[in-house]
Amino acid sequence: MQNILLIINPVSGRLKARMMIYSIVNYLSQNNCKTTIFSTTCQGNATELVLEYAASHDRIICAGGDGTLNEVLTGLAKLPTRHKKIPVGYIPTGTTNDLAHAIGLTSNVRRAMHLSLYGNDFDLDLGTFNDDKFFSYVASFGAFSNVAYETPQWLKNRLGRASYFFYGISEISALRSHRVRIVADGMEIDDEFVYGSVSNSTIIGGLVKLPEGSIRLDDGRFEVMLIKTPKGPLDLHHIVQGLVNQDYHADSVLFFTASDVTFTFEGDVPWTVDGEYAGENSCVTIGNLQQKVRILVDYV
Repeated sequence: MQNILLIINPVSGRLKARMMIYSIVNYLSQNNCKTTIFSTTCQGNATELVLEYAASHDRIICAGGDGTLNEVLTGLAKLPTRHKKIPVGYIPTGTTNDLAHAIGLTSNVRRAMHLSLYGNDFDLDLGTFNDDKFFSYVASFGAFSNVAYETPQWLKNRLGRASYFFYGISEISALRSHRVRIVADGMEIDDEFVYGSVSNSTIIGGLVKLPEGSIRLDDGRFEVMLIKTPKGPLDLHHIVQGLVNQDYHADSVLFFTASDVTFTFEGDVPWTVDGEYAGENSCVTIGNLQQKVRILVDYV
């Protein structure tokens, strides 16, 4: 008999997790599992639950979106090193589920439950953000970074991923340029950018897709994307076209890999971590904890 810690976010996505609780618990019971169930009540609650209860369980199953999974992995990263690496089964019920898509997890609930018990171990890199936050797939600033957390929950529930697109359109007129000095594995860049991301995924925000064949999620390196300030509407059109066509060799888009990245701005700039607001920062230091957490997947 396996001891399972089940953490559910009842409001993620279109309230999917709330509607599937019985199916999940019934499946676990049929597969000889002793399950402790918690429904999150506020932001950060999943991290608290992991810190308090994870060590006495064989595995964790998380039913929620990217933010809920981030909280679970954050809790595991904060556990004392004497604890073994506890595997996490992920049932993606959020609006975009970017990390789930990147590691090939299905949105089919029964299949996801099966993988949560019988999937293969995959040791995923985890990012550090100023030593007080962690991210599983992206930290970003600038254009559209706020869309994931500012899009109203009711709109997400009604339109799903399309809600980000419609909300994002309204943000185009508010593009803001940021002067920033970047040091990435010793390389220095000093320029003005409207967007920057440090990611460990093949898709960001459900919109920006990165080349799958060249990206590994366990190699100790991040993919860094920087978009320079467009000179006008035509330049902006070329930038968007390049992102859609995965052409990251244009002068306006910088794309490279790095393990450690530091951003220094002239003033405070809002950041997001795994789609959640991470505060305003004038200096951000990002590091890579290679293969820090274990996710259960279909294949490795």
